[in-house]
Amino acid sequence: MTDRGALRIDKAKSTEADLLAQLNRQLDEDEPHPYPLPLSALTERMARWINSGEHEVLLFRSGDQLIGYAVWRADEHGTYLRHFFICRDRRGQGWGRAAVQLLRREVFPKDRPVNIDAAIGNTRGIAFWHAIGFEDFSLGMELKAGAALK
Repeated sequence: MTDRGALRIDKAKSTEADLLAQLNRQLDEDEPHPYPLPLSALTERMARWINSGEHEVLLFRSGDQLIGYAVWRADEHGTYLRHFFICRDRRGQGWGRAAVQLLRREVFPKDRPVNIDAAIGNTRGIAFWHAIGFEDFSLGMELKAGAALK
């Protein structure tokens, strides 16, 4: 494996919205997301996030290799990590842990908790978050559109 000490964070550019949308699509597949957006909508959303300052969009790289990405924002409860994705061919090599450590050390406010949402079916993702120290906090629930109450 490449030395994780070489991991760096680059702020995403608007020209990378298409790349980020492709990665977001993989994230949706991996969770799996119940309401995946079309690729065009993912691209538009990434471009909006990059350009509006609504979220900070970051890429993880080692040398010229893309390792993954994160999307986050500060909110009233702390730091909300909306997306966190490590490329499929980089998983299981310590890159995810290294990326979260780098975010905590260099990006996120030090005195605020970090919150994430993990899809209930994303067992590998949930296992990762537990392994690095995240604790269960809440459980979101949904009544499907058109579903009858029991």
